[in-house]
Amino acid sequence: MAPRNRRSQREIETPSATIRYEPVVEPESWCSFCCSYDALVFLILIAGAVGAIILHLYLYPTIEKVHPLPNVDPESAPWTWGTYRPHMYFGLRTRSPMSPLFGMMWYEQPNIMLRPHVRHWCNQDDRLPGYYWYEADGRTFGKQNITELHKGVIQTDWVNDANGFGARVKLNMAKGRRYNVILYFSAQELGTRFRLGKHLSDIFYGQNELLGSFKFSVNLKNGTKLHASHSSMLTDERITIDQYHEYVMDNSQAIQVPNQPLHFILNSKKNQEEGKFIAVQLNLGHQAEFEMFLQTDKLKPMQSDEFDHSLRTRSYNFNKKYENAFQLAEKNYTKIQLKMAKVAISNMLGSVGYWYGHSKVMFNNMLHPYGPHALFSAVPSRPFFPRGFLWDEGFHQMLIRKIDPKMSLEVIVSWMNTMDTSGWIPREMIVGAESEAKVPAEFIPQKPDVANPPTLFYVMDKLIRDEKTVGRYAGILKLLFPRLEKWFHWIRITQAGPSRGTFRWRGRNSTILSELNPKTLSSGLDDFPRASHPSDNEYHLDLRCWLALASRVLARLAKSYGTEVEYQRASKAMEELNSFDNLVKDHWSEEHLGFYDYGKHSVDVALAPVPVTGGRFEYQRVTSRAPTYQLVTNVFGYNNLFPMMLKMIPSKSKTLKTILDKIRDPNILWTNYGLRSISRSSPYYAARNTEHDPPYWRGYIWININYMVLSSLRHYADQPGPYQDQAEKIFHELRANLVTNMANQFERTGFLWENYDDKTGEGRGCHPFTGWSSLILLIMSDNLDT
Repeated sequence: MAPRNRRSQREIETPSATIRYEPVVEPESWCSFCCSYDALVFLILIAGAVGAIILHLYLYPTIEKVHPLPNVDPESAPWTWGTYRPHMYFGLRTRSPMSPLFGMMWYEQPNIMLRPHVRHWCNQDDRLPGYYWYEADGRTFGKQNITELHKGVIQTDWVNDANGFGARVKLNMAKGRRYNVILYFSAQELGTRFRLGKHLSDIFYGQNELLGSFKFSVNLKNGTKLHASHSSMLTDERITIDQYHEYVMDNSQAIQVPNQPLHFILNSKKNQEEGKFIAVQLNLGHQAEFEMFLQTDKLKPMQSDEFDHSLRTRSYNFNKKYENAFQLAEKNYTKIQLKMAKVAISNMLGSVGYWYGHSKVMFNNMLHPYGPHALFSAVPSRPFFPRGFLWDEGFHQMLIRKIDPKMSLEVIVSWMNTMDTSGWIPREMIVGAESEAKVPAEFIPQKPDVANPPTLFYVMDKLIRDEKTVGRYAGILKLLFPRLEKWFHWIRITQAGPSRGTFRWRGRNSTILSELNPKTLSSGLDDFPRASHPSDNEYHLDLRCWLALASRVLARLAKSYGTEVEYQRASKAMEELNSFDNLVKDHWSEEHLGFYDYGKHSVDVALAPVPVTGGRFEYQRVTSRAPTYQLVTNVFGYNNLFPMMLKMIPSKSKTLKTILDKIRDPNILWTNYGLRSISRSSPYYAARNTEHDPPYWRGYIWININYMVLSSLRHYADQPGPYQDQAEKIFHELRANLVTNMANQFERTGFLWENYDDKTGEGRGCHPFTGWSSLILLIMSDNLDT
């Protein structure tokens, strides 16, 4: 959408320079200079420059990792199995680089000679009506339903036991349909070897340094019969991890027996004696049930009744912890709202992943491997974003900490161990082939001067206020303190703005003309509009507020775990960064009644076709009003709420009322489905950022920011002040709108979504999105830990 009141004349932005001729000035003598006041200023500047160089060298990215922190949970052995392959419909591994990978794939058996479509990795193109863990603790068990296109359901349940596991798969599909299920193991290191057995009861044998000797068995249950004999394959070929299902299909053959339906089976003629990839195929009907067990020398064989007992026990314990943490039973929620809430936490926990390997960093204009890393992290979306995102992680742990604070600390430690010696942490952790397979090549390299919102301070703020957590994990909190302090100082120095107390996200492209407003990916808000013309002299409101929060957390940690010098330093930083007067001085506009970014900005920009070489046209940013340095007042949205969301506004300040009024105004942020990300009156509302890039943070409703707003509303409703009642009223209305709409969309579509349409409430973006959209559970619980 083009800005209104545009002048007719447009000027294409092109680099320009102005040459000025100054009169020649005779140099003063050295003696007179040395005796002047200017000499003192000169020496101070030299000293400052030397200090800046030393500081720059100290903070310069090294892509050398810091020494890793110890495991939070020594009892969490590397041979314990879990659903740590979140990109898969059903996949298991242990938290060790030596772990074999277990996976399941399936396809409907065609009746004609047609290559089947395999379900293996979660994929939106599969168009499945729904799949989610509806009970899972992320550690010991999980129960999942996968709904096929014809509404048939595949149920996958699993438990771990010592260094083995058991699982049960049930198919309840449309009558007359036939399905092939392939179960496989893949080695990740040379010492792992597989051998084939002769019967389903001992179909695989193996040897692995981590697990020792093991056996894998499959048992058909409840009268299940195979439509054709099982088939198996074993190869020592090196198969890239993202090509497993293609390899399986390339090595399958169609068998047509007279008067019998067509069958695809694995081609066993190519099997080798030993190998590193092994698979078995079961040819099943529309209803089937089978169990599988991985048994090692350390584990006696699990029986079916033992599997049932273990699954029931763990399910009971999970539900007990769930209710204790969120207490929804006594609240007046509908069945579909309660179902959505439990899916939110279960699918988040069932999607926690483990990756080992190197990431890639663009360092000194060259691509370098960085690592190795052992990342343990929740993910935003199994099909679309099955990897670690730094700013998402803080929101994930806001939820996980309520039911498993130990896991939250394990995840935080894992992220702190990705830090380099300067204090930089990658904003995305794309580790190994499984992660890279889901990312376009140009987005894989990370840049060591680019930051990300330090949301781990957001969750640490809650963890260190929990007396039970502090009492139980004081040791690891003490070890985390210097890492968090290092990270804080790295952000504060490397993302410094043009003047003291101001801060600027690095990474904006000041030369690109194809974007209406050059993106600020490092902020996490991507295409949320900033100053229209990026420059080194701009500064950003949200980053200032994130650092204010981080300083408060560090001061609290320093008081408990630091020295007196560290505490005094942290307290001084906290006092400076949380000064409301300074915040007002740098970011407040009395004319436009709001907090805003500052930078080189034009209030009259648009994308327009511009002639380029060859008689072609390209859409480029054009201006009819020259940019000047000013507050970015024609943009009001999520970014402008950060002083309230991070509780920097005094509860008695009139500023608070101004922000509350704008939140509740339907012409600005308020909708019946939640708060939209940018005001309807902004020229950037629903505007494409390029000819081909649709709006992202320009109107849609995002649950993480709505959660932060609700948390701050709860805070101000509980604080003495003249606006308590207003904050309380908005809190209840906003919470009801979010819960009602998300449950309606969950019932209609079967998913939680990345964001929601501000006009219709419909889910948008990728799905299932049980990353920060799962915060709806915390919103429903009313326990926002303000």
